[in-house]
Amino acid sequence: MIVSNASTLILLAKAGVIRKFLNEFGEITIPKEVELEITVGDTFDSIILKKEIKDKHIIVKAIESSTAKILKEFRMHKGEAEAFVLYNECKAKAILTDDGELIKLCKLFEIPFINALAIITQMFEKGKISQSETCEYLQKLNDYGRYSNKIYNYFKQEVDCP
Repeated sequence: MIVSNASTLILLAKAGVIRKFLNEFGEITIPKEVELEITVGDTFDSIILKKEIKDKHIIVKAIESSTAKILKEFRMHKGEAEAFVLYNECKAKAILTDDGELIKLCKLFEIPFINALAIITQMFEKGKISQSETCEYLQKLNDYGRYSNKIYNYFKQEVDCP
């Protein structure tokens, strides 16, 4: 099982690659708070993500523990805190996140995490998308996300993008 917070799913939806990602990696589990975050309003990405939840490609699961301690000790939103709790409760394999604070928490507790740029790169390495598609998706993710030039350029170099 892989748990996600909102950021990565929203970025993948905005870039137009969420369906390909879910087809390749299987279902993703999210906590209730993340569901609220990714389905708010009638934006393009929220409509796509609502459909993925309805079609059970994204599974919503309630957490059993409190997020109070995490929210007190770390500067993160409730969705990120719930994703961290759900990861631990379900003994998941990894957390999908592009959120800086949740990444810091993952590093602190040695939790495997993956961001949207890495997902696209993995899909390319597995032959699921072409180099030109990969470069296009990486560019879109960079446009929508808040990646440093260093991180973005690292992934561009991995696939030899212009």
